[in-house]
Amino acid sequence: DDDRTRYHREVFEEFLQVKIACGEPTDGFTFDKFARKLQKNTQDILDKHADVREVQFTVYVKDGKAALKAKIVRGASS
Repeated sequence: DDDRTRYHREVFEEFLQVKIACGEPTDGFTFDKFARKLQKNTQDILDKHADVREVQFTVYVKDGKAALKAKIVRGASS
């Protein structure tokens, strides 16, 4: 889905910028690997919670490193 790919790309770019700002290595850090991880995390959440409509990710710094936080959007889709 193009919207999902575009969203993953936005999160990837933000995550990459935070990694660079934190001085983390970016060798081997690719969009494909990152997007697969986001998709797996999303699917894991959807499998555990039947009422989840969407999963959004926030990039933040944890212990001096880039990290992701998943936010669950609940409710039936219309």
